[in-house]
Amino acid sequence: MTAVFRSCFAVLAALALMQGSAWAASPAAAVAVDPSRLGAVRMPEGDGSVAPTPPVRAYAIDGQRFYYGGQQYTLDAPVVADDRGDLARQRLQELLDGGDLSVHPLGEKLEDSERAQVRINGELLSPQLN
Repeated sequence: MTAVFRSCFAVLAALALMQGSAWAASPAAAVAVDPSRLGAVRMPEGDGSVAPTPPVRAYAIDGQRFYYGGQQYTLDAPVVADDRGDLARQRLQELLDGGDLSVHPLGEKLEDSERAQVRINGELLSPQLN
């Protein structure tokens, strides 16, 4: 056991000595770089267009409310029978992800959300009693 302790102590002592050296104190000093040899960064030629913006996705809160484009909406008609459970939220998320989403606000404010009609691929999202 003492031999293992001695070898561990020797390794720690060597590391402590390296910490005090100039190499450990300044790793940049160990590698000398001539600044005149550094070239300018060149960007690839392009058509000047910017990267496309990512698509806006709707996120279900529960079976009747969802976020879309920074706004909270409430469906004009509940889509699932129990609109507050986790399964209802998952079901609404599946429906919102199911195609091209269009949201038509109805102008009615409900607490911190707005009542809206929702269409998926042009079809009105209608109640589905599961």
